[in-house]
Amino acid sequence: MDKNKIGVLAGLSSYIWWGLLSIFWHFLSEVPAFDMLAYRMVWSLVTMLVILSVQKSWGGFFQLTKMLVHSGKIIWIGLCAIFISINWLVYIYMVTHQQAMLASLGYYILPLFNVMIALVFLKEKLLREQWLAVGLATTGVIILTIQTGALPLNTLLMAGSFGMYGLIKRKVPLPATISLTLETMFVFPFAVLYLLFFTNHSLAEYSIQTNMFLLCSGIVTAVPLILFALAAKYADFITLSFIQYINPTIQLLIAVSIFHEPFSMSNVLVFAFIWAGIAVYAFGNVVRKRKKLYE
Repeated sequence: MDKNKIGVLAGLSSYIWWGLLSIFWHFLSEVPAFDMLAYRMVWSLVTMLVILSVQKSWGGFFQLTKMLVHSGKIIWIGLCAIFISINWLVYIYMVTHQQAMLASLGYYILPLFNVMIALVFLKEKLLREQWLAVGLATTGVIILTIQTGALPLNTLLMAGSFGMYGLIKRKVPLPATISLTLETMFVFPFAVLYLLFFTNHSLAEYSIQTNMFLLCSGIVTAVPLILFALAAKYADFITLSFIQYINPTIQLLIAVSIFHEPFSMSNVLVFAFIWAGIAVYAFGNVVRKRKKLYE
């Protein structure tokens, strides 16, 4: 099997895994969102330490960490940890509070959010189709705001936090295993302090099934990230730019068919504008990439 096929399969696996995660977190609805986040941080670090040991990557880990500390770039890892923690918290809260459909919307608009981040922070100029795509998505958000009477802050915060996470990671490109290990190391002390002194709940209150799910939260976090790192390394950009929408599509289907969240005609109108923006954005990407191939 050639490397591109391996990359595409890894990408498909990672996006399908992320799409199905809403079911995993839904099984933990009895656990408060902050508690769930803290356990996810703790078990993610434990999982990453095991993975580094199996890969025998400790030498590279300490070498890269030393380099980050001496260059001062370790601060960017800390910021990454903050933004991914915000993303995890908001997503967990939404999925466990009958807002899975709006969570899927956040991942649909994420690529367009990244375009605006590039405009504001990287001073990149937007092409006409990118302006059109952003305009269509913004229209969808405005319609949703008018329909609900409130700005969809959770949706925007989820997309914005992950967009900023991606922006900062561009400044410090690291292997996925080392990056996630450092990020969870940053938040691990806060997670432990919260679980020891601030939460009103303990593991003894939960069923064996719930405790097993919490124990597996580190594994379900690490596996798709490792698969995605493999996809980013081997798969072509055009394919990845399309299959990324598998994740929110699965989330939307789960929200409507399994969680039985309402999906009225007014919701269809909102998503129609978002999907139109995505179509314009994806088509523009394909055209530009194909032009470069033939230049």
